[in-house]
This record gives sequence, C-alpha cells and structure tokens, in this order.
Amino acid sequence: MHPANNPTGNTENKKSIADLAKPRPIWYTALKKGTAMIDHDNLEEFRDPQTFDLQDEGYFDDYPLTEQWARALGGPLLDLACGTGRMALRVAELGYQVTGVDITPEMIARARQKAAQQAVSIEWVVADARTFHLQKQFSFIYMLENVFQFFLTRVDQEAMLARVQEHLLPQGCFLFETRNPSPRNLFELRRPEGEKFTTPDGGQLVITEQQHYDPMTQIQHYARHLTFLHPRGQQEEKTLHTALRYVFPQEMEALLFYNGFQIRSCYGNWQQGPLTASSPSMIYVCQRRA
Repeated sequence: MHPANNPTGNTENKKSIADLAKPRPIWYTALKKGTAMIDHDNLEEFRDPQTFDLQDEGYFDDYPLTEQWARALGGPLLDLACGTGRMALRVAELGYQVTGVDITPEMIARARQKAAQQAVSIEWVVADARTFHLQKQFSFIYMLENVFQFFLTRVDQEAMLARVQEHLLPQGCFLFETRNPSPRNLFELRRPEGEKFTTPDGGQLVITEQQHYDPMTQIQHYARHLTFLHPRGQQEEKTLHTALRYVFPQEMEALLFYNGFQIRSCYGNWQQGPLTASSPSMIYVCQRRA
C-alpha cells in the first residue's frame, strides 16, 4: 500500500487484492482457533522422514487386521497416505501388488529408498488424497495411523472419500482409522512424560507436547517440541504444529452413508474389540453402498 493511502504510515500486515487472490498452498486451511487462524504447514512433521521413521519404527499394531482384510479381498492394494512405506513394504513382501500414494515428496523419496534396499517392487505416487486419479481400481484401499484426522473440514473429507469411491472395485473395501473422541483423547496428554529416542548418530531425541481442543471446529491443536541432543554436546530444538480433526461415531456413520458407503465392520481397537465410549480408536471397513 502506498503511504499516501495509509494515514498511519504502517505497511505491516497489509495485503493487496492480488495477494489475497493467490491460491493458498495445499496445506493451508483457514479455521478459527479462538481468534487465531491456522496457517501453518500441517504436514511439517512429515518433511523430515528420517525423524518420522525414528518415532514410527517398530509400530505394527495395525498389521494383523490389515493383512487379514488384504488376504480376504486380494490385490491390487492401495496404501493411501503411505508415508515412508511402513505397511506397503510389508504387504508387498507377501506378494501383493501395491501402490503407495502420499502428498509429501520427502516421504515418497524415503519409501522408494527403502523399497530399493529391500528389493521390493511398489508403485509410488506423490499425490493429494483429495485429488488423485490413477486410472485404475483396487480390491483393498487402506489409510492408517489416523491420517483421516488430517482432513480438517467436511469438504476435505468428502473429496477424499470421492477419490476412494473412484478407485475402489465394486466388491472392494476401504479400511481406515481415526482416534475416538473420548474424554481421554480430547483432554489428556497422549504422553505426559514425553518421549525419548536414540538417533542414528548415538544422540538423543526428546519430544514433549502441548495440546488444545477447540470444540466448535472439533480440532485438536498440538505443539510438539523436539530437542536433539547430539553426541558432542550440540543441542538443536524445533517446534512442530499439527491440527487434527475429530469425528464422532454418529457423525462418521452419516458421513460415510451420504458419501455412498456402507459399513461392513467397525472396531474400537486393532484387536477387533467393539467400539465403545472409551475405545482408543474408531476403525472402519466399508464398501460402496448398493
């Protein structure tokens, strides 16, 4: 803005119409958290795949049920939001034809590297789960590790579900999980004592977090503080911000129904326990509604 049109002479935070008209980055979501707006990169924790793998290493609670449905339905399989290929690599080793899709190039690059090291053939695709078109269909599509919560609005959720519909064979199934909006999940810290990991260089990674739940948007806001303690005494710190959407069980049933799905199975944990008010998770297996 020209100073002559700005009596205060303050040009900070002034945006032109052209600036406002520019398309937002794909991670941008304008939602209110009190008086603040969410304008951080909601995928920033996935820009460092090595640190992500350090935290994710050894987690396979979801493997038995995922493999059970893969065995029942057969291939080909689509790992939606596949990350660095944790599950895709494991099921591909069983002989299934697998495609892995993820929005983050860094994660796909790491997945390709791991597949090459393990001599496993997987098709890797960098794409947004809300807009991808692969020109093929799958017997089984799965989306794990609560990725559903990264779709912050109903529009985002429905766009992703439409792409699943497009890529699902008529008798195919879609398995996904999201955290149950129980009082414990909403209002208690996931890891109040923090977490510690040993880094590849022999140092330590210490992670603590804070959280705030906004009941109007049903979004949980996390600030995760990472402290890297390197062997020679150097210390590096960074803070990552994440916003995760919660969906309540009756809301989820309506969302799936009105987007053309019927629920085949619903679980409250990966041991196939029933969904209850205190369950940690909401795990759904659904298919196209006839």
